[in-house]
Amino acid sequence: MAKAARELQQALGKTVRSAEWSEEEGVLQFRGKIYVPRSLDLRRRVVSLCHDTKVTRHPRRWKTLELVSRNYWWPQMSRYIRQYISTCDLCLRTKPIRQAPVGELHPLRILDSRWDTLSVDFVVELPLSSGHDAVMTVVDSVMNIEWDYSYYQPWSDNEWLVDEMLAMLDEDVTMQ
Repeated sequence: MAKAARELQQALGKTVRSAEWSEEEGVLQFRGKIYVPRSLDLRRRVVSLCHDTKVTRHPRRWKTLELVSRNYWWPQMSRYIRQYISTCDLCLRTKPIRQAPVGELHPLRILDSRWDTLSVDFVVELPLSSGHDAVMTVVDSVMNIEWDYSYYQPWSDNEWLVDEMLAMLDEDVTMQ
């Protein structure tokens, strides 16, 4: 009993009162519950008895904790059970995910005129190719037409990229 108390005191970093410990028929008990020593195989088997059987049908974390803690105790038992259930293959495949349902989907508004909505993508810091190291792609959402300005304007300095892009768009809009 003294060895288990020392082990527990090291694990918890607290003092352990001997009044909380008892021994009945060679079984060490803590507050009337069987103390499970630091043995991963033994603790896994105890949790498996309360979680993996056909009678219990793989309950979730809190129910498994309640079933185990009826008869057994060890330090950080709740953490161990949470980790055990989070890696249970059958639970991962069959239990529903308890999250709020995804919001209602709404269609995008229909655009009326060209150049109403544009999307612009930049890819920068590319390896130099013919003096270019950046690509800008502009897409008009109404016409589904893509203008790729990577070959119209050589860009090797990315600081003035946005100003140059706006100037080119102004030129294209006036041409349309």
